[in-house]
Order: sequence, then structure tokens, then C-alpha cells
Amino acid sequence: MKLTYKENDLMPDKSFLIRRDTIPCLEPDWHFHKELELIYFLKSSGTRYVGNSIHHFNPGDLYLIGSNLPHLFKNGSEYYSEELETDSVDVIVVKFEADFLGSDFMELTEMKKIKSLLYQSNRGLKFSVEENSKVQNLFLDLVASDGVFRITKILEILNVLSEKENHQFLCGETQAAFFRREEKQKIAKIISYLTTNYHKKIELQEIASIAHMAPNSFCRYFKKQTHKSFSQYLNEIRIINACKLLIEGKLQITTICYQSGFNTITNFNRQFKNIMGVTPSEYQKQYHTF
Repeated sequence: MKLTYKENDLMPDKSFLIRRDTIPCLEPDWHFHKELELIYFLKSSGTRYVGNSIHHFNPGDLYLIGSNLPHLFKNGSEYYSEELETDSVDVIVVKFEADFLGSDFMELTEMKKIKSLLYQSNRGLKFSVEENSKVQNLFLDLVASDGVFRITKILEILNVLSEKENHQFLCGETQAAFFRREEKQKIAKIISYLTTNYHKKIELQEIASIAHMAPNSFCRYFKKQTHKSFSQYLNEIRIINACKLLIEGKLQITTICYQSGFNTITNFNRQFKNIMGVTPSEYQKQYHTF
């Protein structure tokens, strides 16, 4: 998967974007952007990638993706057949900047919980099904609203979501948004190279040349931007790909090991358990059991 940066697509006469997409399938595009994103799936299923987290998503799922956090929601292969209905996917998307109502407004005492919620979104949030049912009508009202009512509706939604500890973090703290505005294109180019060539042997000199840096300078730069070493980040990209192949269940674990860029099954098993907390076979069994 190639990581891309998406420029601001907010309308100049609107403080945030709200849309309802009724389409045959989702665009399989792994990307990040400055805006936070609420994604409410009324109808759709598939596999989600958020930071270094990979799992499935289902109808009724609600997510809050933080600023500059890489993510992808991809439907199963059956969604891309020619016979598919045009409304197989029904999703509400809300995109907004953290200070879309003004930085001073977000500092008000009454906004404390919402501000905390937006900060936590840097790790990606999935909300409980029970809480989602409480806000479904609010989302539908938001889609139909205009003017100042758009503001009151989105604040009502954020307030409901911030009231309780009803969410699940999708990735660790070090996966929080690490792309600085002036660095987003540079770091995206580096990560795109890694996500395209992870299955090959990538030498430090090779990746440093992509950034036009000496190896030592590159290591310091990469660690500062991502809070991870180059080798650690590359291993996580490889493990994300391995998770995808394990979920698909079409290949043997040994084949997945080599297709994901690992030279030995021993190292693959060690790195997989270190990152995912379980062995590849345990992960595959847990996913399909769930």
C-alpha cells in the first residue's frame, strides 16, 4: 500500500465538511490528512488499517481518526464485482480541524471533555455500538442541517461521544500524528517508499538517499518525526502486511513470512509477537474465531 497525503478538501464557505456517501465500494486509498475525521458506517464491511492497527469493520461502527493519522477502510473483494449494487456502502463522513470553531473557543471550560476527546483521537478511536445508536439520529440530522444548526449538531455529537469512556484506542501512543506541516511531503515520500518496497531488503544507505541525507542524519530525523527507529518502523509495516495476508487466509504462514520481507521464520515470529502480542498462528485463529 502506498501512503499518500490528501490536501484540505473543506469548502471555503464551510467550517467543516459533512457528507453521506451511498456508493458501490470504498476507495482503497491509504492516506492521511490534517483534518480529524468522524466515519460512521451505516452499511459497509471490510478491513480497517489505522496506524499499525488492522482489524475488520462492520455496519454500525463509528470511528474518530486523528489529524495526520494514516488510515484505510477497505471493502472485501466481493464489493468490487461488476454485479454489485450501487448502494452497497452507506457511510457518513465528517471532517474538521481541531480548532474549527477557533482556538479560544476550544479553551473554554465547557469544552474540556471535547478537547480531551480530540486529543485522544491521535491514537484512533472506535466507539461502542451502544453509544453509536445514541448518535445515529444526530448524524442524520447533521447531514440534513445547514447554517448554525450544523455547528450545534456537531457539538452535540462530540459532547455525547466525550461523556463516557466508551471508546477503544486503535493504536499506541507513538502512532499518534507525527507529521509536522512542513515535513508532511518529505516523510510521506519516505514512508511511501517503505510501504512499496517492504518485501525487499532495504539498506539504510538506500532509504537515506531517498531523503537526501547521510545515514546518521536520516536516523535522527526519522526517529524525531515518527518516534521510532527506521528498523522498528519497517518491521511494523511488514507486520501490517502479514496481518492482512493472515486474515485473507490464502497462504501458508511460511510464505507470508517471506512475502512480508522477513528472511527467517524465527525472526518473523519474534517480530510479530513483539508488535501484535501474539504469534502469527494465534492472531489468525483469534481473528477468524471473532
